[in-house]
Amino acid sequence: MEAKAEALGWGKAYASNPDFKAIFDEMHEAVDGLPPLLLVRGQELPFPQLHHACLEADLELVTALLDAGLAADTYPCTEDEDDEPALVWLARDELLSSDEKIIVATLLLDRGADVNEGGALDHAKEAEEESFVEFLVRRGAE
Repeated sequence: MEAKAEALGWGKAYASNPDFKAIFDEMHEAVDGLPPLLLVRGQELPFPQLHHACLEADLELVTALLDAGLAADTYPCTEDEDDEPALVWLARDELLSSDEKIIVATLLLDRGADVNEGGALDHAKEAEEESFVEFLVRRGAE
């Protein structure tokens, strides 16, 4: 797996950060265990695949990755501004509609994501996503 991390530009983080290494391995093992059609879609996404599947609103792939054992509020441990759970990535995203965000967020929250983890509500407010903000509040965000 170290060679894969190196080839994808994550070699330094993989070698120096045990938390990153564990998540990188877990994420790639989850992708590698997917059925053929989902495997191809998962392999096309950059790390962290769960987060990118959320940003593509690929509910089938997100569900499969969660079914493979990934936690719905997994942090990628990249030690940068992207080191947030997928729900925060959704809140910050500028391409998905609020409706798409709500559909994906519902899946994540129903599968165990913590609505307050990472400050998704604050990010949604900054993005001026009123309906997504309202959704998060209804789901218990503070």
